[in-house]
Amino acid sequence: MSQTFFHSVFVIFFVFFAVIRVYFQWRARLVQGRVEYKESKLNIALRALIGAIFFLGVLFYIVRPQVLAWAELPLPHWLQWLGVALGAISLPLLAWTQLALGSNFSPTLHIRREHTLVTRGPYRYVRHPMYTALFLSLLAILLLTRNWLVGGVPLVGLCVIVLLRVPREESAMIEKFGDAYRQYMKRTGRFLPSVMR
Repeated sequence: MSQTFFHSVFVIFFVFFAVIRVYFQWRARLVQGRVEYKESKLNIALRALIGAIFFLGVLFYIVRPQVLAWAELPLPHWLQWLGVALGAISLPLLAWTQLALGSNFSPTLHIRREHTLVTRGPYRYVRHPMYTALFLSLLAILLLTRNWLVGGVPLVGLCVIVLLRVPREESAMIEKFGDAYRQYMKRTGRFLPSVMR
């Protein structure tokens, strides 16, 4: 299977990924209300930096992939097929997560007076399915492109962001919802469904 095929699959995947993210971020901007931000300036800056690297890398990879040939990884085709499978799994999970969040979604960590505790959809099983979906998406991108700059740097960046953000996020949820969130934590996994019930 030629690299052209996987390049085409990546382009299709990325278009769907971008449409899902942009649509729900646009919807989130329409939500009004008093906001109390909980995210550190370091995390916001890190997200902006990783986002810039990611989108510039993707742009170059789509338009002129040969420019990024220096960052290519010698991965076998079966791993690229795994990337196809992960991409096919991650997009529905991402859309399902966004739909379940509804007006509670925001790219920045904050609490609004109107916030509700979401326990439907994937949140019935996992507290942070958005991060799971994004991790699967970036892993799919890494495997499809075979490029550590396009897929690897954003994947590592996401892991660092999540490590910094999740403790703050869960503290904010406990502050907002108290025992209801503590009980929710006991019956759900953080990134994958809990096997301990």
